[in-house]
Amino acid sequence: MELIISKIVTAIVNLIVFSLIPFIWWLCRHRKKEKNFFKWLGFFTPKLKCKWWALLIFAGIYYFFYKFDFTMLLSAEDLNQIENSSAVAANVFTGLGVAAIIPAFIDNFIANGVAEEILYRGFLCKRFCSKVGTVWGIVIQAVLFGLMHNVLFLLGGLEVSLWYHILAFIFTGTGALLLGWLNEKMFNGSIIPSILLHGAGNFIASMIVAFT
Repeated sequence: MELIISKIVTAIVNLIVFSLIPFIWWLCRHRKKEKNFFKWLGFFTPKLKCKWWALLIFAGIYYFFYKFDFTMLLSAEDLNQIENSSAVAANVFTGLGVAAIIPAFIDNFIANGVAEEILYRGFLCKRFCSKVGTVWGIVIQAVLFGLMHNVLFLLGGLEVSLWYHILAFIFTGTGALLLGWLNEKMFNGSIIPSILLHGAGNFIASMIVAFT
C-alpha cells in the first residue's frame, strides 16, 4: 500500500510538472483560438489515416525495437550500476511479483505514459511540427526526449560510462521518434496511441523485473 500511495503522489506531481509549461503556453497564446486545453494537446479520438499495412509494418518495427536488449552492449560495470540504482525507475519493482502490478500500472501509464506524452508528443512535437514541418518536428522532440533521460540519469547519480549515455540516448530517442511518427503521421494527431504504447512498453518492462 505504501508503494501504491507513493506512485499516486508521483503521478500527480508528474502530471502537474509536465503540464505546467504547456498550460501556461496555451493560456497566453492559444486560449482564444483553441478553447479546449486537452484537445489542443491531442486528447481526442484517434483515427487511422494511413493504410492498414503501414500500421502493420510500424507494429513490426516497434516490436523488434522494444525487444532489442541494448544492455548486452554494456560493460559489467554499467550493468551493475543500472541494476542497483534507484535512478532506474523499474528497479523499485524488482522481485515484488503480483504486488507490483497496481503501482507499476500507475507509474508506467500515468506518471510516465500520460505525463511525458503531454509534454513531448502533445506539446513540443506539435509546436515544432507547426514551425518546421512534421518530420523535423518529430525528430527534434525525439532528440529532446533522449537528452532528458541522460539528464535524469546524471541528476540521479547514475555512475555509468559515456557509452551507456550514448546508447540510452539512441534507445529513448528512437522510441520517441516512433511514438511521434505514430501520432502525427499514422493517426490524426491524437496522443492517445502514444500514451497507450508508451505505458504498455514500460509496464511490460516493469513486470519482467517484478516476476524475475
